[in-house]
Amino acid sequence: MSGRQSGAKQPVVIGIAFGLFVGILASVVVVRVSLLGEHAADTMAASTAAAETVAAGRAYPGDSRAEAALVEAESERLSYVRRVSASAVGDATVATPPYRVRTGTTYTLVLTPREQPYSAPELAALAPGTFQRDPDGFFLLSENIVVLGGATLALAPEEGSVGLDIRLASDTDFFVSIVTSGGSLVVDGTETAPVSLSSWSRSTGAPDTQTTDGRAYVRVIGGRASVSHADVSDLGFWSGNTGGLALTGTDEAATFDGLLDPAPDSVSAAATATGAPVLPPGPLVVPGSPTPDALVTAGLDNLRVSGNAFGVFIANAHGVLLRDSSISDSLVDGVVFHRAVENSSIVRTESRDNGVDGFRAARSSTDVAFTAVTATGNGRDGLALDGRPLAAGPSATGTAVVDYGDSTIARGEFSHNGRYGIAVSGGSDLSIRTNEVAANLGGIVVDGDASDVTISDNRLTDQVRQSIAIRDGVRAASVVDNSIAGGDTAVYVRNAGATVERNTVSRVSNHGVTLVGDAGDVTVTANVVAGFGSIPIFTEDSEGGTVAHNDTADWHPAITVATVVNAVFQPLTIVWILLALVVVGTALATRASRSTATIRHPYADRVPISAFTRGFVSRESMK
Repeated sequence: MSGRQSGAKQPVVIGIAFGLFVGILASVVVVRVSLLGEHAADTMAASTAAAETVAAGRAYPGDSRAEAALVEAESERLSYVRRVSASAVGDATVATPPYRVRTGTTYTLVLTPREQPYSAPELAALAPGTFQRDPDGFFLLSENIVVLGGATLALAPEEGSVGLDIRLASDTDFFVSIVTSGGSLVVDGTETAPVSLSSWSRSTGAPDTQTTDGRAYVRVIGGRASVSHADVSDLGFWSGNTGGLALTGTDEAATFDGLLDPAPDSVSAAATATGAPVLPPGPLVVPGSPTPDALVTAGLDNLRVSGNAFGVFIANAHGVLLRDSSISDSLVDGVVFHRAVENSSIVRTESRDNGVDGFRAARSSTDVAFTAVTATGNGRDGLALDGRPLAAGPSATGTAVVDYGDSTIARGEFSHNGRYGIAVSGGSDLSIRTNEVAANLGGIVVDGDASDVTISDNRLTDQVRQSIAIRDGVRAASVVDNSIAGGDTAVYVRNAGATVERNTVSRVSNHGVTLVGDAGDVTVTANVVAGFGSIPIFTEDSEGGTVAHNDTADWHPAITVATVVNAVFQPLTIVWILLALVVVGTALATRASRSTATIRHPYADRVPISAFTRGFVSRESMK
């Protein structure tokens, strides 16, 4: 009897054990999913930090050591020419005709001061051996040119021609440049007859695309530049000063080592068979200032630049205007305001497919405006503006510790750049408004202790990470009236002060607004936040901050495996599931037990006695 009772209890025990096992397994699943969600968040944060650190644009293809040495040699050559010129043009009342200076293995044609500009035909007369017209119609320049203060080099097409094409020799062991040293450069093309300036490799019969051995370039030092309807391509190497088309102020001093060596006979013969004599070396007069003191000024319009090391490089300049132009495929940056650029503007200009930044304004540039510009497909940022001080404290040069700013970015388009659409580091009184920013890693990013930054009326679409990020010491930022769609997070504020008001957010996949760290000076009000994610306004990782009167009615939690599991495995739900599993497990176990038992008669243990005998028998059968 006891054996039958234990056999009856066995299915129940099996069912209970099965139910407990399933319950424990379900709890483990819930915990594991939760941990995976936290790990995914940590992974996303780590990948964002890695992207910010690693994204430095496309690598420069040249030879850093060789090209840096060539930059230094060019600086020495130009400084030597200026000192020779100070000796030759000592008396300003006496006109000095153009002359040549022997500089190492090359010659430099020096255009001296005069009222009338030097033209392309006059260059051909001054240098018939080194400025020659090719049968294909272009001019090949195989000699350096320096334009002194008081002189102007004017390059314009002949009347009735289709343009002026000047190619600067750029071979494996030799390249030339056109440099003004306080003088002026005028490139005056027209819509139907542009002026073209490019490098030319005589060995390959094609533009020089290799920078390892240096490359021809054009530079304006001090003075003024006026360039209109010009095509500039495949110029420059390594530095901004030698980067292609450079407009700069002062230059570096040099030692002149090796510049007094005689030139090879072939170069000497080509140079001296001209109307301009070679200035014999002699005692040099050291001028009071070996470099021009004046800032460069420039007007550039309808300019097409492609394939330069730096598209257009501008430093120590005042009143520069670049408009209606296109810069593309630069090895480094498209357009650079390097240092001490003031009161300058870029208008209706496109900068695309450059190695690093489309537009860049470096430290100590102030009162610059970018209006209706387009930056797309650049290796790092569409537009990078750095307004931080040149020094954080006492320095060797005694530089003032001041922020730079008063700059505006308006009505621009910034899309498909490798890192940010617009990046601002430091500075004050900055305005970023009415721009279209789309499909970058980050949209508008402000950091580096910037202050009084207004970000308003911009439309941001489908950034990978944050559409607007305010972080790391920024003060008094205003993020108002922006339209933000798509991306991970619309507005991200970390350890900064900002007012986030009246923004319209839609289609974001994580948070509408995220506050991290010290948010004591952050106000988030009157925003309309819609999307699919965990929390519309995330403040759990912040301290302080005011969040009020935001419309999150159209915010919907994202439907993911984690949310489904969390919704199902609530405490009471788990209890009911366990009870159901006990019942189902018991039934299954009982059924399994019955299916394996032998079929028996229900009264097998209660049979009649007749079943144990043969019944009645006759006497005869017993005999």
